[in-house]
Amino acid sequence: ALSWLFYLKLYKQFLYRLAAYQVVASLLHALLIVSQFTFLEYNGSKYESCVAVGYLLLMVSWMKACFGCWVTFHLFCFAVLLKNMRKLEPLYVISSILVSIAISSIPLITKSFGPTGEWC
Repeated sequence: ALSWLFYLKLYKQFLYRLAAYQVVASLLHALLIVSQFTFLEYNGSKYESCVAVGYLLLMVSWMKACFGCWVTFHLFCFAVLLKNMRKLEPLYVISSILVSIAISSIPLITKSFGPTGEWC
């Protein structure tokens, strides 16, 4: 999807850039899922890596959800309200990143982050 985005020069259009942010977040999520099963060795001494992967998975999942909400909001404003919210792109990106970091930091601050799954 990203290669076609650049090949067809669709990144110049705002909505396609929002979709590209969603695709990049999904790609990061997929890489983290694969890393759980292949690259990381979980045992009693490597519990920190288990918590790190859990934190990153939670952060990327929230980032995907935030980008999805912003795409929906933008489509609503464009289709129903007939307003183009292109100038809010930095707000979309920064708020998606900050909200995902803030929400996924709550278990780290309270030290209540459990195992990521059966493999931990």
